[in-house]
Amino acid sequence: MLQRKSNLSHRPKTSSAVDDGPGPQRFDTSMKRRASQLFHPHVHDVRDTGPPALGSVQEGTKVLRYSPHNVGECLEGAVAGVKQFYRRYSTSSKRPSNLDLGPMKMRKSSHESNSTDATLPEQSQPQPQTQTKSSMMRRLSSIRHRRSATSGPSGDTARFNPVPPQIPANYANPLSIPADSSRGSAARAAAAAQNERLSLTKQAKREAEMTARFLSDGANSVCPDIVTKDSESGIGMTYSSPVEGTNNALEKKLDPIEYLPAELSSIILSNLDARTLARVETLSKTWQAAASSPHVWRVVFLRKFEQEVHVFPKPIVMGGAGIGKITGNRIIPGQDWKKMYQVRKTIDRRWEANSPMPIYLNGHTDSVYCCQFDENKIITGSRDRTIRVWDLNTFQCLKVIGGPDNRPVLPTSAPLETHKDTVSNILSLNGTPEGRAIYHVPSDYHEASILCLQFDSEIMVTGSSDHTCIVWDITQEEYVPKYRLRRHSAGVLDVCLDDKYIISCSKDATINVWDRNTGDHIRELTGHRGPVNAVQLRGNLLVSASGDGVAKLWNLDSGLFIKEFPSQDRGLAAVEFSDDAKYVLAGGNDHVVYKFDTTTGQLLHTSTRHGGLVRSLFLDAHNGRVISGSYDQSIRISHYDSGETFGTYENWTTSWILSAKSDYRRVVATSQDGRALILDFGWGVDGVDVLAGK
Repeated sequence: MLQRKSNLSHRPKTSSAVDDGPGPQRFDTSMKRRASQLFHPHVHDVRDTGPPALGSVQEGTKVLRYSPHNVGECLEGAVAGVKQFYRRYSTSSKRPSNLDLGPMKMRKSSHESNSTDATLPEQSQPQPQTQTKSSMMRRLSSIRHRRSATSGPSGDTARFNPVPPQIPANYANPLSIPADSSRGSAARAAAAAQNERLSLTKQAKREAEMTARFLSDGANSVCPDIVTKDSESGIGMTYSSPVEGTNNALEKKLDPIEYLPAELSSIILSNLDARTLARVETLSKTWQAAASSPHVWRVVFLRKFEQEVHVFPKPIVMGGAGIGKITGNRIIPGQDWKKMYQVRKTIDRRWEANSPMPIYLNGHTDSVYCCQFDENKIITGSRDRTIRVWDLNTFQCLKVIGGPDNRPVLPTSAPLETHKDTVSNILSLNGTPEGRAIYHVPSDYHEASILCLQFDSEIMVTGSSDHTCIVWDITQEEYVPKYRLRRHSAGVLDVCLDDKYIISCSKDATINVWDRNTGDHIRELTGHRGPVNAVQLRGNLLVSASGDGVAKLWNLDSGLFIKEFPSQDRGLAAVEFSDDAKYVLAGGNDHVVYKFDTTTGQLLHTSTRHGGLVRSLFLDAHNGRVISGSYDQSIRISHYDSGETFGTYENWTTSWILSAKSDYRRVVATSQDGRALILDFGWGVDGVDVLAGK
């Protein structure tokens, strides 16, 4: 607030509120200081150096009580005039010359008269001529004033327009003077006092007007040169509540969404979570329009569901990302982000409620060891020495890749049992014209079981019991073998790849590292004492699991072993590496899933036991789920953080679960009974297609 210099010569303190006076509005009593503390309502001599003490003002009964000191000061002039009158009167023969006022005795009138006039005492013994001022005040302190016959303004008016109190009737004539005496100087003194009172009254009115203007229009309109050095003025104070009568425009609350640019509103609202944002939409039409903006929901949706990349090269994404249409690595704008968020949350609730729809893929004639899928297709490898490609949307078999001697024939066995909630179970095309039309014999192929495979958008790598791997070009409709990797001395049990490396592991207890682009062998990693059943790659780090009961962490740049993670009892058959390379999951003959910290090597927790060997593991870290498949014919879904199992699907196949992987909406598993099983949590969800990437 601006510093202002006061033009008031004196503002005595007060301990009471101002008298009532006319005013249109009520002053808020919760203010730290009231209007009466800004400018004093009672007028005193401006030459006083200190404020006189006032009696209480009781507005309810309109009884005014004055301090003895006030009465004494006001009567002093009148008493002096009376003394002068009696001295002059004493020169006549009617009065003695040594008249002395002496000690005055005041007699109260009856309570019914409501008046307390003071009279002269009878002639008493002579008293000393010199009496102290305090002695006279003590004698006058017994005077009790009657109620004022007229009352001034009351109520809110006095609060904003303070005026001096009414003078009691007996205050103008405190002593009884003979009617026939000449007033002389006493009358002149009384007139002078009255003029002074009137002058001071006008000054008080001016102060009252300034107070009212200060409270209503602001201090600048009162006096522009007021300085706030006056600690009694209240200028610059902070009020605990607004003063009524101030500018209403200052108190008006503005809706920020109405006044902010749409871009700023979108940035602000996009910091809310989806639940809060949905509640904001119910506030008003303006807020609903702003909170429903596609720009806001795009940020909210992607913050929740877009997968983060923690290592380079980026790991292969299983299935679909579930974040809508994508061109290359760019998310296409203009999608219905709010609808997409609702669909994703509906799918998540179905995961928690254990309510997928089962779909069966028929065609393989023996155990299906491995699988992988993206948003359009599923690729499986089998003991029947063939590779099959399935349409993920229609569930039809699109192509079969194998040697000329591995063509399937018309099945003779009865169809296998399915789950009661099955929504699709398309019969095999083996032995039919349609089946023969989709069978493809490439220039190079495996002559043994297909034990493992992995693919990205360009290549597929398959590993076989024939001790080799084949790298396939899958960019065309027909999958073309590019080259074969030969170094292992036993069956290739698992493979993984990224933009730089191809990794293979074998029953011969070795791990081989290959150049992806040329197929050249880079190095061999040794150290396991049993078959290396599984490998996972993250950047320049590799984790492996072996039948010797130990998972190992390797540095691919140096080829050195870094750390190991032992099981509690038996061999390990499956391993997973978190996307941020902070945790390792492993499972095997212990029938449990272990979670290790890669930095410390500490075992964090162990899952509940399966009823058999844990043959397969998959970690969907972004969605917080771990999928495990076991020889007990069950698929279990657990929370990534705690390891607690929240979904168990037993006997949805008729034999062991050999592989199980998942994305945001489905689990794809393979079984020893020759079928692939899809658990689709998005089946029948309204608008689920908006999440598809292509």
